Amino acid sequence: MGKAASIDNELYSVWNHFVKSGELTPNILDPFIADSWQRSREAGVNPHHCSNCKSHFEVNTVSNLPPELVSAAYPVVEEVYDSVRGSGFRVCLVDANGYIIQSIPQLDTSVNINWKESSVGTNAIGTAIVTGESLQISGIEHYCYEFHNLTTSAAPIFDRKGNLLTVLALMGPTSEDHSHILTMLVKAAEKMVDRFKILAKNRQLKTYNQRLTNIFNMMSDGVIIFSSNGTIDLINPAVEHILGRPAGEVIGTTLHDLLDAKPGSIEGFMLKGNSFSDVEVFMDGPQGKIHCLASGNFSRNQTGEIDSGMMVLQNMDRINRLVSRFTGARAQYKFNDIIGSSAPLMESINIARMAAMNNSNVLLTGESGTGKEVFAQAIHNASFRRKGPFVAINCGAIPRELVGSELFGYVEGAFTGAKRGGSIGKFEMASGGTIFLDEIGDMPFELQVALLRVLQNRRVTRIGDSKEIPVDVRVICATNKDLRSEIEQDNFREDLYYRLNVISVNIPPLRDRVEDIPQLIKHFLGQLATKNENILSILESEIIDKLKRYDWPGNVRELQNVVERLVCTASQSPVSISDLPAEIISSECFYTGEEPQAIPVSTMYKQKRKQMLAEEESCQIISLLQKHQGNITRVAEEMGFSRMTVYRKMKLYDISRDDRL
Repeated sequence: MGKAASIDNELYSVWNHFVKSGELTPNILDPFIADSWQRSREAGVNPHHCSNCKSHFEVNTVSNLPPELVSAAYPVVEEVYDSVRGSGFRVCLVDANGYIIQSIPQLDTSVNINWKESSVGTNAIGTAIVTGESLQISGIEHYCYEFHNLTTSAAPIFDRKGNLLTVLALMGPTSEDHSHILTMLVKAAEKMVDRFKILAKNRQLKTYNQRLTNIFNMMSDGVIIFSSNGTIDLINPAVEHILGRPAGEVIGTTLHDLLDAKPGSIEGFMLKGNSFSDVEVFMDGPQGKIHCLASGNFSRNQTGEIDSGMMVLQNMDRINRLVSRFTGARAQYKFNDIIGSSAPLMESINIARMAAMNNSNVLLTGESGTGKEVFAQAIHNASFRRKGPFVAINCGAIPRELVGSELFGYVEGAFTGAKRGGSIGKFEMASGGTIFLDEIGDMPFELQVALLRVLQNRRVTRIGDSKEIPVDVRVICATNKDLRSEIEQDNFREDLYYRLNVISVNIPPLRDRVEDIPQLIKHFLGQLATKNENILSILESEIIDKLKRYDWPGNVRELQNVVERLVCTASQSPVSISDLPAEIISSECFYTGEEPQAIPVSTMYKQKRKQMLAEEESCQIISLLQKHQGNITRVAEEMGFSRMTVYRKMKLYDISRDDRL
């Protein structure tokens, strides 16, 4: 009997004694084998007949391993098998639950065998899962008798957190030489881990790259990637949108070809390798120059040389729209918000609606308080520019010397007190939308030629600069002055007047649409959210008839103030004449009829003055009728009235078209 056979006999006796009595003979078994036998016995594994082992070599077709690990394992499994080919050994990949998921030679997949200790007792796979150690178990060291003719070797593989991923295993007959098996298996496992890390890193990089690509493509700002010599390598869809050109036409060109920046600005940053921020650039687009802000940075290679760069482009039109949006430069009113249904008002609304359908300049005329800005906002909101900014500026409310910088902007150092970095003007801010020039008749004469140039060229030049900036803006102006009279007095340029007055909308004064007064009062009361029945009774009282006969020099704004005053100050009794403002009470409309009461001296003076003004107005109408040969439209234009107002005054003064002075 040889030495090996003697050891096997001794080991068999130890095993047989243990499975019968549960007692271990000391100093015979390796401690890790003894511990494993003990765990197997405690788990209730039958050492003589493993019920879980109909066959020792079945494979689980379902794997929860990372796909990169499976991909990394297969070449290694093949390589290990090549080393033991023809020896009867089998190479297996086992998951953390003890199931074989890959095997060479290929296994029968009909039955899944679990190789954990708790299922089949001591074996290299199950014991490696428990101990986390690479190990080899041969012959009778296996707990189950069915495995006593096998040598099993296993090398566990863990993730970065120490969690078991898989076990690389070799199984074969004990009759074959297996002295080198474990060492080879451990090295193969290390190789598999290295491959797994590379594949996992590649997958991670691919995921990151896809995320970056998605971000790159979804950015609302344009992004240009360029090489060290300025050649454009890549652009995102936002650049295509800004330029109005497909990527194929841009990639391969240079930044110098694309950008019209200040001489040497971008090139200077590239030479120095410095990042840059908010540099104004212009690019050629299908419809002219495109104004953008450019910011960029550079990357360097290992020698410190610039090898590439990235530039972000922000369309100034979009920036201005965002600024307008968040600074409240939005139109609030629509045509439905204009209160009233009288014929003069509806005529003005109809003309304004037609004006909203095109892009022509609009001139709104009318007395103060008639609602010219409401009309301007309604035109904007009914136009195709409704999503763009609505920027309003009162030409009469800004100091004369600041009007130009407000309208057109300025560059740094343009004048004393100029902001660092300069400032954009209202025209640039309104680009893509509408600019409303209120009180246009008060614009300084010397700036009118600059405004005319902007209207003609659709470009602005900031104060202190020579570069023209394209603007896409619709112009609506308003005035309560007679611009023709201002032209005759050399206060307003005639060419600018005709440029602005493409579509003229005259907004009637309240005295010409008195039938709208009840509706307006009801609207203002609703705005004030009053529930005071005494105040609401004004709509049913005789006062409203008297209010219709008042001249309303302050127009709708004055009426709104009167209603608010009544809400605040009226007594608890029904509203009476005494609750109205003194200037209304003292007007002649409250002293008509046969009431035998004394008229105050101040009222008599006002009546006399009003009579004189009426006579002057009557003479003016007759004179203009003679001048224009009875053409009511021309008479209305020269007087700054609507045709309806002229007709009403002719009826009031009993004037016909044939009257002569």
